[in-house]
Amino acid sequence: MKTTYKILYKAYGSQGWWPIINNKSLLCEYHTKAPKNEQERFEILIGAILAQNTQWYPNVVRAIQQLKLERQLTKQEQEELKEAEINYKKISGNNKLITKGKILTQNTAWANVEKAIYNLNKAKLLDAKKIAKAGIKKIASLVKPAGYYNQKAERLKTAANYFLKNKSVFEKSAKEMREELLKVKGIGPETADSIVLYAFEKPSFVIDAYTRRIFSRLGICKENDKYEEIQKLFESRLPLDTELFKEYHALIVEHAKRHCKKKPLCGGCVLRMKCAY
Repeated sequence: MKTTYKILYKAYGSQGWWPIINNKSLLCEYHTKAPKNEQERFEILIGAILAQNTQWYPNVVRAIQQLKLERQLTKQEQEELKEAEINYKKISGNNKLITKGKILTQNTAWANVEKAIYNLNKAKLLDAKKIAKAGIKKIASLVKPAGYYNQKAERLKTAANYFLKNKSVFEKSAKEMREELLKVKGIGPETADSIVLYAFEKPSFVIDAYTRRIFSRLGICKENDKYEEIQKLFESRLPLDTELFKEYHALIVEHAKRHCKKKPLCGGCVLRMKCAY
């Protein structure tokens, strides 16, 4: 486990997960040492729920952007955002900090877009109290890009109410918090672990489809093994370290996107010499 982590880290560098959506530019930012406050903790919690049954994370980003605006993006705004995101990715790469000035240099039109549309002083609907009060239809219309939007709208309201009424839960140990979160309707093991690890920065290793795929191909587990069995495998072989768990899971996602797809791209894969597949 440790060797695989070192190989992935050397290949891809620090990933800076969980990404946070900037309130002013609406761009998805990494390496912000999030969460810095309760608002960002709640945003990560929301992101973990929206990511359920969604393999394409940019769809989650779109849903969060619309929650922040408290309205749907127009087609023109979506195209402008896409262009800005492409420029952002080109400049920042995977591991580098990026300033807003650099984005504007690359795309001068973005300055007018940001000023006219996205210059938000604070998030609007992406707030626990506001989501708790909002109607299901309103929330569903905004999170539609993430898929299963009616179901997820209900789950967001449930999570918001829980977040507001059970603050003491988030002060408990990782194990205790996880057990409490699993009692909440719509929160399963992967979502619970994402919330514990990324929102509240306590060590609980996240097992997702990418983890199952990569490590079953490496011969370390079977893809259909029980969630808790695979999680125990990781947690028993690694130091119980929050930052390590965050980085490892993010590196797994990055490797799966680049090489270990459903139909693997083995050429250039840094784990190829270790892979039983």
